[in-house]
Amino acid sequence: MIMEYIKSYHREPRTEDEREKLYGRIRTIAYWLDSFATVGGLHVGLEAIVGFIPVIGDFLGLFASLYQVFLCYLFGIPMHLMLLMLANVLIDFVVGLVPWIGDILDVFYKSNQYNLTILSNWLVENRLVDVHRYNREHPLSNGMEPEGRNRSRSSRAPAAGVGTGSSRGY
Repeated sequence: MIMEYIKSYHREPRTEDEREKLYGRIRTIAYWLDSFATVGGLHVGLEAIVGFIPVIGDFLGLFASLYQVFLCYLFGIPMHLMLLMLANVLIDFVVGLVPWIGDILDVFYKSNQYNLTILSNWLVENRLVDVHRYNREHPLSNGMEPEGRNRSRSSRAPAAGVGTGSSRGY
């Protein structure tokens, strides 16, 4: 019954509008889980806050992060990138299990934003979503775009022809 719901509600995006909506949902999840509030100059998300609840909080964060990875899977990204995303989630989960120290480190390790960066780079390279235009047109509530570890790649200019309707790339 649950799998039928998942199959009916979540499917591979077929149009540019559906791809943008799915990217927006993934981006929103990363924002809320990793950086929706600023505390003492640090961006803190729900995953770090809930992580202070012993074991249960870490599992809730794990399930939310796995949902984000599942949504990334709907884009059809390659298996090696899926494995990298799962490794980010697993590292975040294992680090969060360590009492107190893990909860503090969880504030600094932003696995969902790292996964968003992996997805964004792949979408730009494959010209599926004009990520840069979407991020400009849909700013986050705190005005800060989530940043992953690889800033140099995501700061490149958008791929030619992305979102312009032109198949020739100019």
